[in-house]
Amino acid sequence: MARITTGADEKVFRIQEFLGLNENPDGDTKLKMGEASVIRNFKVTRDRNLQRRPGQQMVKGLLQAYTLQVEDTAQSVRVDEHVSGKLRMHPTCTVTTDGFPEVSGDEVSVSYENAEQYAGYYWRYDENFTYQLVSCTYDAERDEYTWKMKRCRAVSSSTNQKVAGLWAGNVKGKEYLVGAADGKLWKLHDGTWKREAIGDLDTTEPVFFFGYSEKLYIMAKNQYKEWDGKTLQDVDGYRPIVTITVVPSGGGTTYEQVNKLNGKRRCWFSPDGTATTFTLPEKDLKSVDWVKNKAAENEPEIEKSKYTVDLEKGTVTFSTAPGKGINTIEIAWEVKKNFRDKALAMKYAETFNGANDNRVFLYGDGTNEAYYSGLDNDGKPRADYFPDMNVLKVGDANTPITALIRHYSRLIVYKSASTYSVQYGVTTMVDNTTAATFYATPVNRAIGNVAPGQAQLVLNSPRTLFGHDLYEWKNSSSYSANMTIDERQARRISDRIMGTLAGFDLEHCRCWDDNDNQEYYIINKDDRALVHNYAADAWYCYTAFDVTCFVNFRGKLYSGDSKGRLNLIAYTNRTDNGKKIESYWESGAESFSQDFMRKYSAMLWVGIKPETHGEVYVTVQTDRKSAYTNKVVVSSLISFSGADFRKWSFNPNRKPHMKRLKIKAKKFVFYKLIFRTESINTTVTILSADMRVRFTGYAR
Repeated sequence: MARITTGADEKVFRIQEFLGLNENPDGDTKLKMGEASVIRNFKVTRDRNLQRRPGQQMVKGLLQAYTLQVEDTAQSVRVDEHVSGKLRMHPTCTVTTDGFPEVSGDEVSVSYENAEQYAGYYWRYDENFTYQLVSCTYDAERDEYTWKMKRCRAVSSSTNQKVAGLWAGNVKGKEYLVGAADGKLWKLHDGTWKREAIGDLDTTEPVFFFGYSEKLYIMAKNQYKEWDGKTLQDVDGYRPIVTITVVPSGGGTTYEQVNKLNGKRRCWFSPDGTATTFTLPEKDLKSVDWVKNKAAENEPEIEKSKYTVDLEKGTVTFSTAPGKGINTIEIAWEVKKNFRDKALAMKYAETFNGANDNRVFLYGDGTNEAYYSGLDNDGKPRADYFPDMNVLKVGDANTPITALIRHYSRLIVYKSASTYSVQYGVTTMVDNTTAATFYATPVNRAIGNVAPGQAQLVLNSPRTLFGHDLYEWKNSSSYSANMTIDERQARRISDRIMGTLAGFDLEHCRCWDDNDNQEYYIINKDDRALVHNYAADAWYCYTAFDVTCFVNFRGKLYSGDSKGRLNLIAYTNRTDNGKKIESYWESGAESFSQDFMRKYSAMLWVGIKPETHGEVYVTVQTDRKSAYTNKVVVSSLISFSGADFRKWSFNPNRKPHMKRLKIKAKKFVFYKLIFRTESINTTVTILSADMRVRFTGYAR
């Protein structure tokens, strides 16, 4: 807090930095200068200025079909003073495939004089507002022309309109942005913006994406799919070689474990040159899919006419005995039963590096188990091979795994009430073969994560929701950054937002780290959001913030919403798809360091950044009175974008603008400063606020 002394009993108190929300449970009298007791839809910038929050603007609609809906009731959408405006209108309006109303037909110029003739024509105000003309009337007493129109919207009859997931990354060396909504996987960007259906996908629940082996893998409700940039298909799964050096009568050496994703297997036989019947490791088969001669060039399949199959006994009988050799005959089959449903019940995935490999861990079925992938016969890591014994069981079976997150050389496992650290190792099996093993050691037996799949790595430190709080996990020791058994590693960082966060349903919250803008989001199911600007260490709250998922793409933040829209989140968007953003900031009850003194203030100064449509309303409250005069601070630049000529400015000056306001407050002890803005055309960045205060005597 800075002070400028102007007299023995008069001082100027300055807010030079805005510090975000601080919901002190004991009241707001101890807040620092610049902290807010209430903040809605304002944000704090990296330089600690106060700014109206970014709006959302639709880039693409992700629903399968749209129709035009015209509202039944007309509204006054424009008032012209003295002279009727001339609006460009069109006779027809349709909806594009990606959800935008589009006017067409011969353009006409409509004014008061010919408005009756063109009733029913369409006027496109901007990307958010399209109207159908009803009438233009003239009020001679006011000398005003009022345009009445009906709002036109693009609507869909889809029953499940939420965007279930977004993903951006490389597939086969090419960058893509994809989204899941309305039963489809959509290609949205592959060098240019588009909306192209890739294939069918269950989007009734959130969809999880991850990139692996130059493909995109998709986990939807009871579905596990892959996309290689061309074809979307179910992950069939790798066919393991379960035994090798098998003699015709059976046996052999165990080689690879069976795959949870399917019932398909292979084995390699070593013929003795005389036996014609080869016994497989399993009986009661679903099918025998092929028989190959591995000794021949290119390992051709043997014609089916040269052997017979007994599925019940699990045997293959050749008409002529194959020549003697070692691992020269490969037989592939499929059993009737598999464990694919158990793998498909998983909802989330994380990759974790072992010694020389990269494995996929699946989790989220409500148990304490995670399945991890294996390597194929060529030693290649795969996301379609989950060996039957590759199961990581963490802690007690009563509490589920809710999040996995890779952290340095460890995999951190969060359960609903505890936390573990997993490291890679190797174990020797009974048959003297070695297998990858992952060892879980406890980190914290009292704190975990309650929001499934929502642990985020922020500046290389995990963040989790637990109880009614947000925790950041960090090992501050000098010898290692890995998590160890130390309860001090879980640091609660939500004390300043405890009031709002306590009202969130944390088990159903969605979290995201916008690393490009260094903001961490917690989205509640009622469209409230708590945002932490960790560059400025400031919290703020958004309301009516309709977001179901996020994605960062080429330095910008995009969101999906409950209306099936892909939106760009940016400060240049002054509304949420045409919906007004109401912003409010209220300081703490400031005593100006002397709560035993009465005070008088008649003047304050507010500094704002000149920008298009810069405007903010300013007022105060005291312990003596709650309603004072509202003053407006305006500093606009010349712009024809969304021009409002009632607030037109010819100001070309881009330097900060300081405005003196006269708001008289008498005989108060505590003082609150309030900023507010709610116009659909308003932007504002508040740089500073200075309050002149005179001390008038002791409080009584």
